[in-house]
Amino acid sequence: MEALPSGKRWRGQVRSHLYGTAWRVHHVLRPTRPFRRGAKRALRLELTELTLSFADLPAAFDGYRILHLTDLHLDNIDDTAAETAARIAGIESDLCVITGDIRDNIHAPLHPLIERLEQVVSSVRASDGILSVLGNHDGAAMVAPMERIGIDVLLNETLTLSRGGGELHITGLDDVHRFHTEAAYAALDAAPEGFGIALVHSPEVAGRAAEKHRLYLTGHTHGGQICLPGQRSFTSGLKRHRDLGKGLWRHGRMLGYTSRGIGACIVPFRSFCPGEVTLVTLRRGPDHVSVNGIDTDLG
Repeated sequence: MEALPSGKRWRGQVRSHLYGTAWRVHHVLRPTRPFRRGAKRALRLELTELTLSFADLPAAFDGYRILHLTDLHLDNIDDTAAETAARIAGIESDLCVITGDIRDNIHAPLHPLIERLEQVVSSVRASDGILSVLGNHDGAAMVAPMERIGIDVLLNETLTLSRGGGELHITGLDDVHRFHTEAAYAALDAAPEGFGIALVHSPEVAGRAAEKHRLYLTGHTHGGQICLPGQRSFTSGLKRHRDLGKGLWRHGRMLGYTSRGIGACIVPFRSFCPGEVTLVTLRRGPDHVSVNGIDTDLG
């Protein structure tokens, strides 16, 4: 049984105080030129293209394309929605998945946030629609507005996609940090046999997911967001599986990808860690992975 380490209440209080202080500083500095310049640089989004081959992928899903978006934080930097919409415009996919942290300030009004999210959705070209899970900055009040604009939100449940006699089982969990309940583990355990994909905001339950899933798409860490040259990060924001905090990885038979995400959390800056959107192409064949056309050995 994989259990998340429990945090102490005082840590949550300190974190809340730091977040509040950062937001007040953010509000004061927002109109300044250095602030605006840094925010603009933070929105230079890259496209990462992954090709992942699995011997057990149903033949009908050979070539299936998944557009993965995460950590949009749409209410932090004003142009995030517009830049994201522009970056994904013209990307053809079969399915779009969003793995949480659509918002930054959990107490901010919902209506402006959903308007920005709708701008992003308008650029998505995914024949099988859009699936999402919630992150630690998101709340249950977002579910109904998100579904009204065409996003199916998975709340500790599995959706099965069928084509040509084959099936993909996609399990989406609630956030495993701020909103964790045992229902998340139950959803992983209840996933049907067959080719399973886990959508989770954080890599922290990779060990549990690997028991029944072949692919794990996640975010939360921002790749560090503020890094040293070479994307050397100061922190991962993870309590466990810190080695899974960035990029492509393998855990048992399961492949995973931890995206650097799109937006910026609290401070509107990125350093040596550009944001990204990810296009995953699934192939049926001997296990093999490539990143932007370059073969990658995960051991």
